[in-house]
Amino acid sequence: MAPARKFGHSWWGKAWLASLEASQFADDGRLSRGRTYARQDRVQDVSVLPGSIQSKVWGTETYSTSLAVKQLDDEQWNVLIDLIMSRARYSAELLAGAMPQGLAADAEEAGTPLLPVVGDLTPDCSCPDWGDPCKHAAALCYLTCDLIDDDPFVLFFVRGRDRASIVEEVRRRRAALAGTTNTEPSGSSNDDTTDPVAAFGRKLRALPAARPMPTEPGSANPLRIGAPADSGLDNRELEELANDAARRALGVLVGEEGTSLRVSEQVDLVRRAANELDQGRSLDRFVPHFVGTIELLEVGARAWVLGGDAAVAAAVDVWPATVDQLAAAKTVLGSKARKSDNAMHAGSVQLRLDRIGQWWRFYRDDRLGWVMAAGPFDAAADAAR
Repeated sequence: MAPARKFGHSWWGKAWLASLEASQFADDGRLSRGRTYARQDRVQDVSVLPGSIQSKVWGTETYSTSLAVKQLDDEQWNVLIDLIMSRARYSAELLAGAMPQGLAADAEEAGTPLLPVVGDLTPDCSCPDWGDPCKHAAALCYLTCDLIDDDPFVLFFVRGRDRASIVEEVRRRRAALAGTTNTEPSGSSNDDTTDPVAAFGRKLRALPAARPMPTEPGSANPLRIGAPADSGLDNRELEELANDAARRALGVLVGEEGTSLRVSEQVDLVRRAANELDQGRSLDRFVPHFVGTIELLEVGARAWVLGGDAAVAAAVDVWPATVDQLAAAKTVLGSKARKSDNAMHAGSVQLRLDRIGQWWRFYRDDRLGWVMAAGPFDAAADAAR
């Protein structure tokens, strides 16, 4: 089993997580549930705006989730930039493209926090969960950590100003202290003699019309030359992979959920098998590459249609759950329910517990055995309905 994904690889990413916990934004249970959702790639389309971080989070359905972040007012920004100017190291690092680590504690002490403090974050989600925050908002916090790992200047932007404006102001103040208004790097010049009034009065040309959004993916050009006999490649397979890539690219372009670009090779085989089932085609050609029987492959493909890779994991992963872990399912299904690994079944209904504590409902199929019917659910009682 692959190790659990970790968050906070950079100094600023770790600082964000530490501040999140210290700010009392959520209890450990909520943060843990949100971390699990984030690890399952349930958070998609994350966008950062001044004062807001927004995303779509997949639960039992797709929810619109956001974190409102308190912006700094003009006076606070002035204090923060004064603080940067008071430390030669801070301004030098900033102008060199780095976010000074010591700025985190000094900014909070000055009343201009970059990292979250108590009351800074306000979650909002379209889900029915009354928890504050819900697990979807908690998951968004961890994906925000990824953004900060990639670019810590996100912390400036979400507080109300972008990196360029801060750097420009630091340069202006440094130039003023040096007694000059020249902010150009040494050796540079500005040869533009255009009259600014004339430039402002120019009539703007219309932008070219945008091309219409495609409604169907393109198709691969036929490969006219066969692959070498010893390559193990098949032209038909390559053409199909190209067509599959085109379908997924269109899905990304139009904002479709579940393009699943980060799944394992085996799960991707299941995803492709699901498409074959949808087209009414046989799965035989996938079997040599799949670790399991053709029946298990079809069970996984049907699960994919219901819930992507999380559903596939629940459908094919068997593990030894304890009686206590399955007690809720036993209560729901009645005294005649029987345990089998991580599931309880009674008659033609099975409730299965996955490794992260979610429940899935299965029904018995004469040919395939247990086939997924619905999920995930937070409680066994909900799964049984």
